[in-house]
Amino acid sequence: MADGGHYRVGMEPDHKPSVISRLLDEVSWEGSNVKRYRDGGRGMENPLTAEVFQGLSNLPRDLFLGEVLRCAHGADQTRLAAADEAELADLDVLPGSLLLPDLRIDVQPDVWVTGPSVQLLVEAKGFRKGATFNVEQLPRELLCLQAHSGNRTPLLLLVLTTPPPIRLAGSGRHEVDAGVAVGLESLCTRAGMTAEDYEALLASIPFCVAWITWSEIYTIVMRQKNALSGLPSSIAASLHRTADGVAQAIKWHSGGLVLETLAVVDQPLG
Repeated sequence: MADGGHYRVGMEPDHKPSVISRLLDEVSWEGSNVKRYRDGGRGMENPLTAEVFQGLSNLPRDLFLGEVLRCAHGADQTRLAAADEAELADLDVLPGSLLLPDLRIDVQPDVWVTGPSVQLLVEAKGFRKGATFNVEQLPRELLCLQAHSGNRTPLLLLVLTTPPPIRLAGSGRHEVDAGVAVGLESLCTRAGMTAEDYEALLASIPFCVAWITWSEIYTIVMRQKNALSGLPSSIAASLHRTADGVAQAIKWHSGGLVLETLAVVDQPLG
């Protein structure tokens, strides 16, 4: 998510800003980089995330968002719990900044999903060439979840353009769990945490970090759309339009990077 967003989770006005207004707010902080949003911000993570997760929020949650979570990889117990309660969750796209007070660092989730028992932070990577995670980005988000989950179980979901390994700026390629661990010890030390706190966080990574690719989300959305049946024609048409919008956003933003994969799942289901 772009730096500088000024909404804060839990500090919003009575009229909750829409996804479009939040995206415009993010654009307003880009300064001279605002030209990157021409052509609809193609390949950039904020427009892609807004288009896809707004659609997933509006579609029947258990059938679509829940299925995305069920088909993701890693953190099985927590991920499946989040899937089961997707219908009841509060979903915020581009929610703004959350403060890590001990480090005086703002963390900006791409999506913040609060369920009855699971707190989900989505970190999405766009299709722009050379996109990488900042070296401390993922451990910061892990600490953010620990600080802001309350009594809920934390879950960090990475949405990737390709399956792992993931790329960290200046630190090469890593499997997901190892990538989240890079820089974690230094952050814990700077936050005044003990060695035992760090070891506990390190041990928690396999249980609270999951990943999925955009092409997998595309496949799931198209499969679930085609499985809808027994609905009044107007409702079915509305759901089909919304699902198609999600799928087409992924396909368009990919800019050809995953077209071969998408061509396969575009074939009629047997």
